Amino acid sequence: MEITIHRINRPKVLLFDVYETLLDMSDVEARVNRMLDSKRGYLIWFELFMQYCFVDNCLEQFHDFHAIATATLQMAGKMLDRNIADHEAEQVMELLKQAPLHEGMREGFSDLLNQDFRLATLTNSSEKIIRDRMERTGFISYFEMVLSAERVRKYKPCIEVYEWAAQQLRVNTNEILLITSHAWDIAGGTNAGMHTAYMKRKNEILNPLTPEPDLICDDLVDLVAELSHLPEVVEK
Repeated sequence: MEITIHRINRPKVLLFDVYETLLDMSDVEARVNRMLDSKRGYLIWFELFMQYCFVDNCLEQFHDFHAIATATLQMAGKMLDRNIADHEAEQVMELLKQAPLHEGMREGFSDLLNQDFRLATLTNSSEKIIRDRMERTGFISYFEMVLSAERVRKYKPCIEVYEWAAQQLRVNTNEILLITSHAWDIAGGTNAGMHTAYMKRKNEILNPLTPEPDLICDDLVDLVAELSHLPEVVEK
């Protein structure tokens, strides 16, 4: 497995994105593709989903994550000549709440805690949804904080979200390593002064117009291995 790294010091906090990065969206993708009768249905929906989160940022308004997900799923249906009823959209929302973690996560998080890293999550989704999901899987114990952009009433990659997260964690942004599978999240974290790690996932690619992440890895196992070799920050 190939790992790309720009040499950085050991971060104080590892801040994980949730959807795609930690949670496997394969079941959601399959359901949406069937619902929209298109192999690209999920990609079309997810692009619209993120687009209208970003629209809220630009217009300084805020619709909750669930509302935007539902509205854009119905928009994707219209684009593909499918009428998505409210109850069908709700089925997809329920799947989002039940998305499983990617394989190898438990061992990886245990190794990170053994290396004395502080772990937290930062999501655009509802804090309650992510907290409930983590509690049901037993993974909540690995994280000292489950942070949601809804508290700021903005969505990543808005800089206020990352700065607020650093404040909650009581560290500077440059003491955080943001781990994510989304290019726009890499851009946002970098803009806020965070170090970044890109975890490769299906359907996700880096943007050549934004700064490269400090780390590029295939999965959590790769990330754990590389973090174990990072030099400690020398306090002056």
